[in-house]
Amino acid sequence: MAMLIKTLVANTLATTNLVIRKWIREAIVTRLLITLISLTLLATTTLSADVSAKTLRFAVVPKFYGAFFDQSKLGCEAAARQLKDVECIYLGPEISSVRLQDKVIEQLIDQGIDGIAVAITQSKFLAENSLTKAKAAGIPVITYDSDFDAPTLAEHQDLRRAYIGTDNFAFGLALGEQLKKLRPNGGTLIIQTGRPDSPNLNLRIMGIRSALSGKTYESPPGKRLQNDNGWTEIREPFSNFDQLSQAVKQMESVMKGKPIKADSFIAVGGWPQNDEALYRKMIAPYKIKLNNKEIVVIISDAAPPQLAMLQDHLAHTNIGQSPYEMGRQAIFTLHKIVSDQAFEQIVFTPIKLCTPENAETCTKSVSD
Repeated sequence: MAMLIKTLVANTLATTNLVIRKWIREAIVTRLLITLISLTLLATTTLSADVSAKTLRFAVVPKFYGAFFDQSKLGCEAAARQLKDVECIYLGPEISSVRLQDKVIEQLIDQGIDGIAVAITQSKFLAENSLTKAKAAGIPVITYDSDFDAPTLAEHQDLRRAYIGTDNFAFGLALGEQLKKLRPNGGTLIIQTGRPDSPNLNLRIMGIRSALSGKTYESPPGKRLQNDNGWTEIREPFSNFDQLSQAVKQMESVMKGKPIKADSFIAVGGWPQNDEALYRKMIAPYKIKLNNKEIVVIISDAAPPQLAMLQDHLAHTNIGQSPYEMGRQAIFTLHKIVSDQAFEQIVFTPIKLCTPENAETCTKSVSD
């Protein structure tokens, strides 16, 4: 009997030990799982905090440094201050050169930039080189001031996420409509442009030609005017390749009437006036011609020095863009893209008609 009791006790203790050991093992496993989950949640929270606290670096890349594009830098910096934890990097070539601009973009990619807004100098080259590298690196790209041309957009549909800037065809229409008001009976015209392959400038030229001829063109820059509604272009547009001294020389040849004579001159960019001293010196001998409208002068853009010249009646009209707002909206758009927020794919910035009579008000409107 004693032996039976001893055996029963031994079996009971063995069973109890197994239960206890199993319970201990389960408790340890549960504790380990809780610890692992806690560590994972902590790591995730820390990672999220690091991402949200990161300073985003967005670049605005102009065609070149100058009075017009430097205003986009100010807009870029203003937006960065407003958003906080955002840095504006304004970097471009000293002169207009697609290869130099391409190298600037590659440099920004190597630096790990978070987003790029670029004013396109030459569509095909940039699309096939630095901007393809940006896409491969996962860096969002938008364009400002100058978008890709239509064939490049068709071939590389997902290369740029948005365009911020002037409606360039509408801008050209405004230039042409203003010339019609100043010279209602038609006349002879010379247009000045920058690069002949610049997509935004070709859209402006097409807008001018459409306004004057009343025709619709299939693709920019349209066709040279040949007695269309009383308007004739004396020659194909002057191309100054963004060289200010060349722009002034080309305009001077029109003012002289030698070797080519025309009674109207439109610059689709601000080049001749971007060196104020040089422009004033060139135009001074022709003030009587300007006053008598022997030649009508209409120039794009409306930076403060340009409007000062307009007030001095050294041109008849300036039509201003909003480069400050371009830079500002470019940063807001890039921030939305990176933050997975809804954004507009096309943002047209305002234009403003400036005359000697409203030049002071126009200065405030365009720069605000």
